[in-house]
Amino acid sequence: MRIPLLAFLVLLSTAQAMAQQKYTLKQCIDYSLQNHLSNQVYKNNSEIAKQQGREAIAGYLPQVNLNTNMDDNLKLATSIIPAGPFGPEPQKFQMGQKYVTGTTAQLDQVIYDQSMIYGIKANQPNKELAVLNEKQNQETLIYNTTAAYIETVIYAEKIRILSNNETKYKELLNIKKLQYEKGTATQIDYNRILVTYKNIVAEKTLAETNRELGLNKLKDAMGMTLEESFTIIDSLDYGRLIPDSDINQFDVSQLFTYKINTQKIRLQEIDVKRKKAAFMPTLTGYARYGAQSYSQTSSTLFQTWFDYSAIGVKLSIPVFSGFRKESQLKQSQLNLLNLQKNFMITNNTLRLQALNANTQLKKSYNDVTNNKENLTLAQEVFDITNLQYQKGTGTLTELLNSEYSLKEAQNNYITSMLNLLSSTLNNEKANGTLIPFATKL
Repeated sequence: MRIPLLAFLVLLSTAQAMAQQKYTLKQCIDYSLQNHLSNQVYKNNSEIAKQQGREAIAGYLPQVNLNTNMDDNLKLATSIIPAGPFGPEPQKFQMGQKYVTGTTAQLDQVIYDQSMIYGIKANQPNKELAVLNEKQNQETLIYNTTAAYIETVIYAEKIRILSNNETKYKELLNIKKLQYEKGTATQIDYNRILVTYKNIVAEKTLAETNRELGLNKLKDAMGMTLEESFTIIDSLDYGRLIPDSDINQFDVSQLFTYKINTQKIRLQEIDVKRKKAAFMPTLTGYARYGAQSYSQTSSTLFQTWFDYSAIGVKLSIPVFSGFRKESQLKQSQLNLLNLQKNFMITNNTLRLQALNANTQLKKSYNDVTNNKENLTLAQEVFDITNLQYQKGTGTLTELLNSEYSLKEAQNNYITSMLNLLSSTLNNEKANGTLIPFATKL
């Protein structure tokens, strides 16, 4: 079984007093799927595939052409009758009229062209490939949006922890300041606490800056303009993250990469057949009707017309193309072979990614569990040491050491949470379940 990625996100209701809407992960994903410009690109590609199908079918439909011409024979061609029956000298004469006009309507119908038939057969896999690319783009949008959302939420969690530390050390700094003014504390003790307090403030400021950068990254992933005002619900319930993913349930054929590569192989197989069909004869039928008019002057050109008509078939047998068709066929066959080899390589890579994602997910969960326990323990040690220091039974060195241990535990906890959320997202991607995940939000 897989871990639902949103199992770790607590969806809080928006306070009515807030003028600005706070986006949940579900709302961020929905926004990206509806508004990101890449959606229109892939929809256009689907329409292109549809029109390519119509174009292929059009080759087997009747083709009607209407041609009209008008010639002004500036100098008529001269014909010669050899000497003989009409005299001892060759006879020269000109045939035709100065002005000639004509109109011809011709209908051509392909009766048999195997190459064109294979082109029509490529319509369905080509359209399916366009749809799969569109779905894969949606999966990419979901992944990018979720990854950016997670990054922003983690910075918000870090800010919350640093804010608590800032409050505690500000109180301790005020106490130490009073003790210093009364002469019960040294300047060095006060300065050491002041340095720690300023470091916390500086780290919090950096986290706030990174959170703003994360929000901009999230906007970009969603297809939102950077100028738009935007904030998110950044509370998490990490206790609901229970890894229950079984790699034995992995099915590579459910991944869009697998499906897309399968369609590419189908199309290439059809292309090989189409290249082979280029060596076969083609049969075309036609019907022609036209009329011509002749005159020595342009003013009487359109007065008398002589019509004609014809029907027939044309058989074209390819004999020799200078090895062009042979080269095209060989290229197509080699491209198919490469696709098949890369297909096997990619499938092995996809299986490896799924196995690694599953392993990393379980490790990340164990890390969070251990680091959370360690954080609780470090917080207890700090609180006790702080209380002892305020009562005068503990030293400043002990307090600062416990503070360092607490800070290290907090950083480890934050890092492990980020790894867990990222591992969960990567596990969903590796199993090809990002779109179902987004649908269930």
